[in-house]
Amino acid sequence: MSINRTMSARRAIATVVASLGLGTALLGTTLTPTAGAAEATASSVARSSTGIPGAVIIESAAFPGKILCSTPADDSLLLKTVNTRDRYCQWLVTKGSDDEDNVYTLYNPAKDQVMAYTGGNEGAVVMADYDPSQRAQEWSWGGREDWGGRALQSFMDKGQNVDAKSRDGEGPTSEAIHTRGWRHGHQRELTWNTVTL
Repeated sequence: MSINRTMSARRAIATVVASLGLGTALLGTTLTPTAGAAEATASSVARSSTGIPGAVIIESAAFPGKILCSTPADDSLLLKTVNTRDRYCQWLVTKGSDDEDNVYTLYNPAKDQVMAYTGGNEGAVVMADYDPSQRAQEWSWGGREDWGGRALQSFMDKGQNVDAKSRDGEGPTSEAIHTRGWRHGHQRELTWNTVTL
């Protein structure tokens, strides 16, 4: 892990947190924004009375109206019906690294944690305290598919994609979110779109 990569990610998250007036203590680590710190990279930086400035929601391409949300009770992520007032469903997308293209950290200010992959095929997607040394906390977007969505891939294992599908049926999952490999006939459930609040 390069020092520059670690410092860049820390500066990017610190800049976002400071700009929101959330203070500079983030995830148990004191971060100080510095001059020239990286800006948040989101679909837009539009302000909304119902949302966190610069935040996006992440909507399933297979199940429109279902979005990726953290939970206040534990470290799991769930699909919920769109509610733009639910801050547990709002994400700040920050550039994860200067030396890697298309690498992001997905930070949830309501939870004050980032999204992370636990590893393995069909591994859980959880919320965790930010640790710049953890590649499991970095994500990347696959190419845009003809139906409009993009795979949300673990940067640690690009073969694992965030899965919106129920493990027991064809509909959206009502259980904790996991990953799944890209398989013929079931790709749409692995794709997402960011929507600016």
